[in-house]
Amino acid sequence: IRAATGLAAWTADEFKVMTMKYFLKYTGIPVDFGIAVLLGFLIGTVIAGQTFYNFTLENIRQFGALKAMGTGNGTLLRMILLQSLLAGSIGYGIGVGLASAFGLLTRNTELAFRMPWWVLTASAGAVLFICMLSALLSIRKVVKLEPAIVFKS
Repeated sequence: IRAATGLAAWTADEFKVMTMKYFLKYTGIPVDFGIAVLLGFLIGTVIAGQTFYNFTLENIRQFGALKAMGTGNGTLLRMILLQSLLAGSIGYGIGVGLASAFGLLTRNTELAFRMPWWVLTASAGAVLFICMLSALLSIRKVVKLEPAIVFKS
C-alpha cells in the first residue's frame, strides 16, 4: 500500500512508538519536560531540607532539654525521622489529592492527563528520599548538641 499510494497503515503500538520517536528526534518537549522535573526535584529537596533544618534550629533548646533529661540520640533520631515522614506524607497526600482533583475537573478538556500507578509510586519514593535527606541534615546538628545549651541564656 505504501509504495502504491504513499500512505501507510500502522497498528496502535507501532503508531505509539513512531510518535514517541518523532517527539524525541524533532522536538525539545521531552528534554524540556525532563529538565523541568529535575529542577523541580532539586529545588524541592533544597527547600524541604532548609525548612526542616530551620525547624530543628528553632527547637534546638527543646532537643537540648530532652538530652539533658536523658533522651538518647537514637530516640531523638526516631523523633526527627517521624516528624519528617509525617510532614512528607501530609504534603504527598495534599499534592496527589490536588492533582487528582485537577485531573477530574479537566478530564474532558485539552488539559486532560493520565496518572498511572507508577507515577504515584515514583513520586512517593521521591518524597520519601527528600524527607530522609532533610531529616539527616537536621540529625547531625541534634546529635552534636550539648545538653548544657538549655541552661544558657
